[in-house]
Amino acid sequence: MSLSSITASYGLTAPYNFSFPSSTMDSSAAVDWVTNSWDLDSHIAFGQNDMVFSPDPSTSSSTLVRRASASTATSSGTAPASTALNGQPPVLRIEYPSGSFSKATGGAQFYSVPLETNGTASEIGGVSSDGQYERMLLSYDIWFPDGFQFNMGGKLPGLRGGPDAFGCSGGNETNGTGCFSTRLMWRTGGAGEVYAYVPTSQANFCEQANVICNSDFGTSLSRGSFTFATGKWQTVWLLVVLNDVGSTNGLVQLFYNGVQALSFTNLELRAASSISSIGGLYFSTFFGGNDSTWATPTTQYTYYRNMQLFAGLGSSNGTNTAAVKGKSAAVREITGGRSYMGLVGILLLGLVGVSTWL
Repeated sequence: MSLSSITASYGLTAPYNFSFPSSTMDSSAAVDWVTNSWDLDSHIAFGQNDMVFSPDPSTSSSTLVRRASASTATSSGTAPASTALNGQPPVLRIEYPSGSFSKATGGAQFYSVPLETNGTASEIGGVSSDGQYERMLLSYDIWFPDGFQFNMGGKLPGLRGGPDAFGCSGGNETNGTGCFSTRLMWRTGGAGEVYAYVPTSQANFCEQANVICNSDFGTSLSRGSFTFATGKWQTVWLLVVLNDVGSTNGLVQLFYNGVQALSFTNLELRAASSISSIGGLYFSTFFGGNDSTWATPTTQYTYYRNMQLFAGLGSSNGTNTAAVKGKSAAVREITGGRSYMGLVGILLLGLVGVSTWL
């Protein structure tokens, strides 16, 4: 399947390409570039010393890093070990210092909203909008070097939305009124999934075979439906379409190297109109997990290029099923690698309205 066919099918007529510099940059210059060129919602949350623009790893044998001091702490800046581009533009490299996991010890996180217009009408891609896009696709290429040690898992960039720009991560669950987030995640051996902070109270949601809920953190969608490779560029397309408020017709799809890896068409991504749009790129990557068992055993890197957003107007026009709530969410706890089913909630409503998915 082609990217153009997906964007056409879903009416995604507002494109945005993240600009990359023409030369390599150390961490200080890279932070300035990202801050000034990528329309951040706020500042870079963490990782200021762990991002550089470096040569494309497919054209250079050097993936090393020069750190300002011989330390694994993120308090010292980094620079590309090589500035030779070999005819290719630089790419964004993110470092995970040895022993780092979550809690701003490695990786990077920021929220980029280049298609938001803060209530001012604009013309982007021929579509008049005030920035309230209810459907969006994120595309990027990612490279894991040969020998990358995935350990137990880590987060990768995705999409988010809602007025709360700081929730929906790190165990800050959502009730569907302040925010949602849909990031990618790698697990042991490179197994991939979409890792989502979305309401889990809809009836029978957590009972689905390809859904793993966690009462303290996010929800795994189709874990292991694809596997990240090492030593090569690979492309991911993440498509999200918001549900109609009160219905479970939200859409999340993930394409890996042009092949659909997962598809959910029955999601409640929001429970109120306070989440009016998908904001943009949630660039969030780190090892973890919230404790040292998730930590990277050695200093490692990921690389990113060809980062794009495509947006369109209108919520989902898929199956319009009323959002039936349970008395309490059915939760599958993940403990020691085994799944345990929680209490299945008592259904409060039974009205279902159906239309056709388009």
